[in-house]
Amino acid sequence: MGLQEQRAAKAIEDQYLSAYQNDINTLIGQDTPITIHWDTFELDYIKFVPSVCLQRLTDALKGVCQDYLGKTAVQNQIKNIHVFCIANEGAEAKKELKLDAGVLSLTACWGGHHSGFFPDITIQNYLENKL
Repeated sequence: MGLQEQRAAKAIEDQYLSAYQNDINTLIGQDTPITIHWDTFELDYIKFVPSVCLQRLTDALKGVCQDYLGKTAVQNQIKNIHVFCIANEGAEAKKELKLDAGVLSLTACWGGHHSGFFPDITIQNYLENKL
């Protein structure tokens, strides 16, 4: 990861990540750390983390955690959230949502064509089917 990518990632962390982290912790009702694997992101895609990735994740969790049952299910089964980025080419076939051993992993091309990332309703439906 070069200096440009490091600076871009740091800017996103400083300007946006803590606010989204607080929102998600509040929705879930417990600390659920978000780890963004910056080394998987191309420079041009880093800027899309707040609007394309974190906002969709937050909106999905709002839907899942709208009642006691959903909030409790998330609290019991999601302890960490990991975000990975993949190349735009072939992203539609390679993107993945995975919930395993308390870790929710979101792997997609967060800055490419819309078919390469997940809308909030897809994330919500996935979680509601897995929890």
